[in-house]
Amino acid sequence: MVLEVADISFPFGTHALARTRLAARAARSSSGPMGIAQKLWAGMWYTRAQCLQNERELLDNLLRGTGFGWVGRDTPVRAVRSAGTDPADVVRSVSVNESHTGRVDLVCVHGFGQSGAGCFYASLVGWASLGRVHLVDWRGAGMSGRPSGAFAPSNETEAIEYLVDGLDAWRHERLGENARMCLLGHSMGAIVASHYAERHPEHVKHLILAGPAAVRATDPRRVEAFLQSVGPARRFLYRFAAAQWERGVTPQSYLRALPFDLPMRFVRGYVRSRWRAEATLDAATFKALYEYNTGVNMMPGVSEKVLSMILAPIGQARTPIAETLGRLPEHVPITFVYGEHDWMTPSSGAWVTKNMRDAGRTNVECHVLPDAGHYPFIDQPEMVHEIIKKAWQECDRR
Repeated sequence: MVLEVADISFPFGTHALARTRLAARAARSSSGPMGIAQKLWAGMWYTRAQCLQNERELLDNLLRGTGFGWVGRDTPVRAVRSAGTDPADVVRSVSVNESHTGRVDLVCVHGFGQSGAGCFYASLVGWASLGRVHLVDWRGAGMSGRPSGAFAPSNETEAIEYLVDGLDAWRHERLGENARMCLLGHSMGAIVASHYAERHPEHVKHLILAGPAAVRATDPRRVEAFLQSVGPARRFLYRFAAAQWERGVTPQSYLRALPFDLPMRFVRGYVRSRWRAEATLDAATFKALYEYNTGVNMMPGVSEKVLSMILAPIGQARTPIAETLGRLPEHVPITFVYGEHDWMTPSSGAWVTKNMRDAGRTNVECHVLPDAGHYPFIDQPEMVHEIIKKAWQECDRR
């Protein structure tokens, strides 16, 4: 018998969770001040306990009938340079098929505004058929804890250290000192994964970068040419967005300001149109997916503040990771995976691959998949599965 278990550590216990859900249900049905307030500003009512329940419902639906169990864990951030004392500073992870006997673990790091279960949902079952899979959320984002107080990082170097330390605290506690990882990072998660591989190459047996952000520096002349090619309204919008970006304003902060159920409607529309999830999931799983992703983005913002520290407006590299990748030991293979329509520019990965191969390094590849965009593991899960399978099996043989 396979148990589908979530080892969920609720900050106030399961009885408090039940009370929270009952209170929320009562508030929704109430015509009193609490019910009115919740209807006006639903985002005020997203607690981590409620979002952990959303996680349970999503994963139970995704894995039902597959034979794979899952475990969700909170790992305290300690024994790293940026560790603090706040008990809420925990890294959330979801592990699937932990009983597999392979020597290498697939560790997946999501991108900005996402979480492991919400980002990699379409490929999770396929990857679990190959071995142990760990979806590790960013420290201070995704389903990880939200420490109170001022956000400690104040620049790019500190922001990257904060996120890399969170991943390493998880690795130390959950995989130990002999960890062997096939490390996958998506979008901004690819920045975290690249820096992690540079700092801890002994644990990374293959680095996979899916739609990576900040691979190359953007030529400022391209931005200026774009601004000259559009009308005054779009030029104004770009400059306004760039100014907000530099001030540290994030898309989530706008989402949290929306009244009524507009945040959930927005997320549901995105998941339906961009991920085409409604066409590939049953109704209950689709609902669980957009409710889960809404909660992730509506919880208080902590490490989402790294956006403007690590990337310049709008999504441009401050420090390109091409330089970081060039410093990796040669025993760490690198695989780029893009969709042909990825706005992160597939030619950047191809450029890095060519330069490294021209320099004599043979274990670097770049895949550009047809009919796919920034989420190739959602748009073309079968193709990405074969790429992951090849990389993972090669890790296990080495």
